[in-house]
Amino acid sequence: MILKSKFFSILDSRIEEPLTRLACYGSSPEVASGTFNVKDYITIREVGHQDAIYFVNKIRTNIINGDWLIEPKQTEELNKDQKNWYSRGKMTYRLLCDMNDIIYSNFDGISNTINHYFYVMFYQETPIGILMLTNDFLRITEPAKIQDFIMHIGIRRCGILLIEHAVNKSNELGKNGNIKLTPAPNARDVYREYGFSFKEGHMLLEPDQNEKWGFRNEKYYFMAGCNY
Repeated sequence: MILKSKFFSILDSRIEEPLTRLACYGSSPEVASGTFNVKDYITIREVGHQDAIYFVNKIRTNIINGDWLIEPKQTEELNKDQKNWYSRGKMTYRLLCDMNDIIYSNFDGISNTINHYFYVMFYQETPIGILMLTNDFLRITEPAKIQDFIMHIGIRRCGILLIEHAVNKSNELGKNGNIKLTPAPNARDVYREYGFSFKEGHMLLEPDQNEKWGFRNEKYYFMAGCNY
């Protein structure tokens, strides 16, 4: 049974353990005796197609072996919050499987004018999230697109660090940092807090026109004061 206690979060950084459900959802809220800045333990790397497949499967394996999912036979014993957790876990796992299949297919049927970029987030050496950014280099004014963006189910409020990398890649590609995505309905409010707004059927972020974003040392960054 899941003990609702604690997520791993850049805003709540008292976790020093390896990424397991016990570490993030232990029976005690005091998981670690000391405090530190979790961002110091997070790195983000751009990787190629084959490495992206490898890390997608590493995240998927961690979810299974780390006891993050509940066996289906247990669902009848769960309360509403736990059933929501189960649904979220299964959805995350399915999205990872779908992403694996898309990358493994080498983007069969997708225009060869579209380039793909992959960013993996690590906590220490454990992969905890992955983002796939696409860019059509023939459409100069079209924003880069976040095609897939998946975080480990034990993670909260760290995904913005991957979005920062996507924004800066867009800027590097000559798109002024502009990115777009098509979020799930239940994720729209989160992206609004990140500075996205609806435009022509998708959500668009234009960091140079958004007060939640700053620019320093030739890089865009999300304002920490927004607390998301």
